[in-house]
Amino acid sequence: MFFVATIGKAHEKIEGYSYDVMLRYILSLNPTKIYVTYLTHYDYDHGLYGEEIRKLMSDDMIADRVSFRGVDEKKYSALYQKYVDENRSSPEFVIKFNVLDIMNTTLNSYLEGYWKDPQTVNSEVTDSLFRAKHKLTSAMFPELEMLTWENKHREIMENIEMTGVTPNTMILCPAESRYWFIDHFGPHS
Repeated sequence: MFFVATIGKAHEKIEGYSYDVMLRYILSLNPTKIYVTYLTHYDYDHGLYGEEIRKLMSDDMIADRVSFRGVDEKKYSALYQKYVDENRSSPEFVIKFNVLDIMNTTLNSYLEGYWKDPQTVNSEVTDSLFRAKHKLTSAMFPELEMLTWENKHREIMENIEMTGVTPNTMILCPAESRYWFIDHFGPHS
């Protein structure tokens, strides 16, 4: 399996992993199926997607291989917000939450400086930093991490497994999620 990261609007800042470079990278791997983990068919049908999907779906060689396997993001955002709202009055929660916010800002800033091309974006360095972020989040907020991050990704994985994977299947996911799919689907080929 192939695990390929998208980086949202950062594609516009990182010339070596622009939307066009990412598309060429995907084409070079020649996947038989491409499962997009962060969008549903509803999202696609209603134009709720970014430039990388527009480019992917405009390429006749690859568009028919794409399947949207995401979940209802609003459901998980609402669960996250509810948890935050219920705990916001706790000073301990606020301190830990602010530390996570600082860590996210620092991590994203560092990675945008590190990312130069498909190899650096789709690297163990990127994966290990996001893996560490989520271990820390889980240590500070285990219930929140399970309720939102873990459950969301398990639901996406079930959506993918329902349709089957082959050694030449590609999982197209946000850079932050790439490690999760690698860890749960096993080593990629």
